[in-house]
Amino acid sequence: METIKLESAKYRIGDYCIGGVLGECPTWLVGSIFYLGDKILSSSGIDKTVAKQKIEEALSQCDKYGLVLALDVIFPSENLIEEILSFIGEFSIPVFLDSPDPGIRARTYLKASELGLTKYSIANGLFVDSPPEEVEALRESGIESAVLMAFDPKDPYTSIEPAARMTIVRKLLEGVKGLGVRNIMVDTVVLDPSSIYLSGEAIYMVKTELKLPVGSAPANALGNVTKEKVGVEAMVGVHGGSAAFLRMMGADYIMYGPISRVKYVAPVVSTIDSLLGYGLRRAGVRIEGKHPYKTLLRELQQLFTKG
Repeated sequence: METIKLESAKYRIGDYCIGGVLGECPTWLVGSIFYLGDKILSSSGIDKTVAKQKIEEALSQCDKYGLVLALDVIFPSENLIEEILSFIGEFSIPVFLDSPDPGIRARTYLKASELGLTKYSIANGLFVDSPPEEVEALRESGIESAVLMAFDPKDPYTSIEPAARMTIVRKLLEGVKGLGVRNIMVDTVVLDPSSIYLSGEAIYMVKTELKLPVGSAPANALGNVTKEKVGVEAMVGVHGGSAAFLRMMGADYIMYGPISRVKYVAPVVSTIDSLLGYGLRRAGVRIEGKHPYKTLLRELQQLFTKG
């Protein structure tokens, strides 16, 4: 199977691996938190009690299904950077440092360095038009992990095409030299539901041609697919199905949306990973650590035997 032969560089960020042969490392499910409009934000700061509960529930889900939880922390304002980073640092899980404002991203990189949080920090991310301030802040921070955005916001219609994305990533790879970034990942940006396919095609190209860990955020296009609007069954099918498609195209991480949504995608992605892991074991690849192949697939085999 060509899909199972997909392979990229393999990194270890904190205690977690990403990349390698497809299925070797468990999928990273990346939940968004602290974005503008998140109910755990208030005028006085963040609701740490509710935030901790949400993160612990998501961690429990990922642990149950043998997957890795990462956070896409979307910093809404400069004045909350230190409070959020200090809080997030307690969990020792991968954190994508994100914001729609490149100036905030730059200050986040530097503050993460100041607080000693670079081990789990991932700069998210570098665009073709990222300002010098952000690039220099990444260099100064010592953060070794960064995401290259395979998309040009100023030219969306052209840059959404998979071949154009590859040109952008190659340009960014040249630009990132000398910044101290060792763990380079790619985001094949999703704009609308149809572009989930284009994102998947680009993921496959990044894996086969550049050998880099890669993922995307189908949640960008599926925010309105809620149980209130389409029903629980359709919501689970759409979010879970999109994540499964991207994983089979080679995605190493999937940004699935608000952190609490993890329960709708984890069982689907874990099933994919457990079967990919079984295929790798048959091919003689050693599966290290906790993995859906050792957890969910074993449970399914036991249910089959008992049933």
